[in-house]
Amino acid sequence: MPNYLDKEYHPVIEDFIFDYVEGNMDLVDRATFEEVLVHDDDLRELAFSAKAGKKLLEQYQEIKAKEGFLNQLLTSISSDK
Repeated sequence: MPNYLDKEYHPVIEDFIFDYVEGNMDLVDRATFEEVLVHDDDLRELAFSAKAGKKLLEQYQEIKAKEGFLNQLLTSISSDK
């Protein structure tokens, strides 16, 4: 079953998605792009997935391992050989 990941979009559309996700559109462009999203299910799903992905990446940036975790991990990996 085909989905939005199977489609290739023109680079201009990709730029619109990027600007939409990053909040780099003026009000008119944003409203116009959102109107396009209303009528194109695949493009809407792609744009919303990109937005959700950006939010997840921002959350991961906030997660920090305890000090020494990397050394403990490397030691554990080394000892498993």
